[in-house]
Amino acid sequence: MQVNNVVRFIIERSGKSFRKVSEELGRSANWAGVVAMPRRSPALATVADIADACGVDVVLVDRATGAAIATIDPPRCALETQGTED
Repeated sequence: MQVNNVVRFIIERSGKSFRKVSEELGRSANWAGVVAMPRRSPALATVADIADACGVDVVLVDRATGAAIATIDPPRCALETQGTED
């Protein structure tokens, strides 16, 4: 699935509107809809932020075993926790 379609799928699956996701991420009202447009290729960080706002994670999966090997931290969450770790 192309990345713009993944973004559209994540948002639609969440039951939230594109406008609501945009607002939750502090973006203009039509931002998420633009990101999900055909021929768009949003950055992984953008996908991770949108996924987080929609209640899902971006996970890397080992093709051979099917095991989840890493979860991409959304940049907005990483920024919120900076300075809180010792």
